[in-house]
Amino acid sequence: MENKTGKYFKYAIGEILLVVIGIMIALQINNWNENRKLAVKSYNYLQRLQEDIESVSKGVNSSIKASERKYHQALLALNALEAKELLPSQQEAFDKHLKEYFQFEITIQNTTAFNEMVSSGDLGLIKNKWLRTAFADMSDERNFIIEVNQSNHDGYKNNMELIRKHIRYNIQNVDTDSSRAKVNYDFNAMANDELFINQISNQVYTWHDVLRIYKHYERRVNNVKDSIQIELKKYD
Repeated sequence: MENKTGKYFKYAIGEILLVVIGIMIALQINNWNENRKLAVKSYNYLQRLQEDIESVSKGVNSSIKASERKYHQALLALNALEAKELLPSQQEAFDKHLKEYFQFEITIQNTTAFNEMVSSGDLGLIKNKWLRTAFADMSDERNFIIEVNQSNHDGYKNNMELIRKHIRYNIQNVDTDSSRAKVNYDFNAMANDELFINQISNQVYTWHDVLRIYKHYERRVNNVKDSIQIELKKYD
């Protein structure tokens, strides 16, 4: 009787161990499946972030080129006014600067995948802490750049006295696809107006500052781009 009880006890323990082992294996398989799903989701997010950063990079590059052009146009206008001489070779750039005097509407593409990760609570899928922080900083700097451009635009719109004094804008070929703005002005009157020259000088500084901000943002974008590529290689 004791032998039968011992055998039964051992058999029961064996059954329990088999059940426990089966449960542990099932849990491991389930965890493996969940981790695999999270890895796939993380990889997909990284791919989308890479697409976003490429779009942002192109936008920044375009903004830098536009800012450089506007800065050099403003500088050319300032030099011509201070020299009190507008050379024929400077005419086109000078007129273009006056036509684009109020334009500060340059913006930067948004990172939609990152914003989606924040709103859905999936930000932790980016394992690289530096990359998570870098995207957040990049988003904040993007908003700052937009605010700077809007502030500059509003500031120049609210200070139009000198422009109204010297410049008249005429729209040629109104309501047609070939319509364009033309500026009429008295260059000698501008060149002898110190307040107007100071205003152009201020705009040279403004575009120089805007260009500096864009270039700083470009460096941040390039660092993020490199970091994403490193993270993606970990899945190869």
